[in-house]
Amino acid sequence: MDFNILESLLINELSDLKVNKYRDSKAGTIGMAASYVKSIQGCTVARISPNKIRLYYNKKPFGSIRGQRPSTTTGEGLKISNDKLEAEKYLKLKNINTTNSQSFQIEDYEIAKNYVDNQDGLLVIKPFNQSAGSGVSINVDKDNFDFAWSLAKKSYEGSNKTQKIIIQNMVPGIEARFLVIEGKFNSVILRVPTNIIGDGIHTVSELIERKNKMRISNPHLKRLPLKVNDTVKHNLEKENIRFNQVLDKNRVLFLHHSSNISLGGDSYEISHLVGDKLKQQAEEAIQAIPGVNTGGVDIMFTHFEDENSTVLEINPGANLRMHHYPWKGTPKRSIFDLVDDLLGDFSKKNL
Repeated sequence: MDFNILESLLINELSDLKVNKYRDSKAGTIGMAASYVKSIQGCTVARISPNKIRLYYNKKPFGSIRGQRPSTTTGEGLKISNDKLEAEKYLKLKNINTTNSQSFQIEDYEIAKNYVDNQDGLLVIKPFNQSAGSGVSINVDKDNFDFAWSLAKKSYEGSNKTQKIIIQNMVPGIEARFLVIEGKFNSVILRVPTNIIGDGIHTVSELIERKNKMRISNPHLKRLPLKVNDTVKHNLEKENIRFNQVLDKNRVLFLHHSSNISLGGDSYEISHLVGDKLKQQAEEAIQAIPGVNTGGVDIMFTHFEDENSTVLEINPGANLRMHHYPWKGTPKRSIFDLVDDLLGDFSKKNL
């Protein structure tokens, strides 16, 4: 993540956007989809399990949604997408620019350290199969490798998942989550890493508390507060900043370097700014993975018309609800669009 580009974007392109206000809603993706289906004439919905619904039109099933994934996502597509190295192979087969990753067993500390010692540029270290930004470190080199490796390893505590760690090259630019619904671009969220902005009056701790209070009014972000963990403490130490220190007015302080909303980051809907080339790349990335028609595509780019951007990963279980409730920017109707597409495809084939 290039924080110079990000700060410039926040100041020059996004500063006029207001924090969105919403009616309170506790419904998740499944609940929102179910309510929308019931509003369509002739449509009904059946709850198959707590996180799965089946959709019907005139008593005939036209699809289902499990968690964040529609029935058009196959087991093969899920398996490929969840294996970062395998997904890279499929992307490269379609000549889509992506990262070059290396996988290490969790006990391969010395091998991984030697690998990092012999790399020229900065690196990303992250768990092979964790989510929500858990255990991810960026800007890694031989000096901070130990911290990054320990963080990735710690993310597996209490987990039965295969314990591997991925090391990949750092890509210049800023990262955004592009959402593709049934093969078509739908929305893009710029996920700004956890941050606070100084006012010359309040301390770092107070600014964190104030921002968390603001997030309560957002149905999606209220459950994802800014949390002070080992990574935040480490980053503040590097900046030589204390929690009881008053932050200078208009200073942007990034508490995390990972662009993940689950860690307290901000979501900006920026579809109106992003060029067609980037939207097309997102669609092509989804097309490259067999068995995936709907999903999130994380893309790193340096400007909105970038033709040399890099696909970081494919997420077939990408959160759809967050596109309805961005921190700033125009809210989308991604869950409803998915239902419409499933019904539209069914109608074409059966009516």
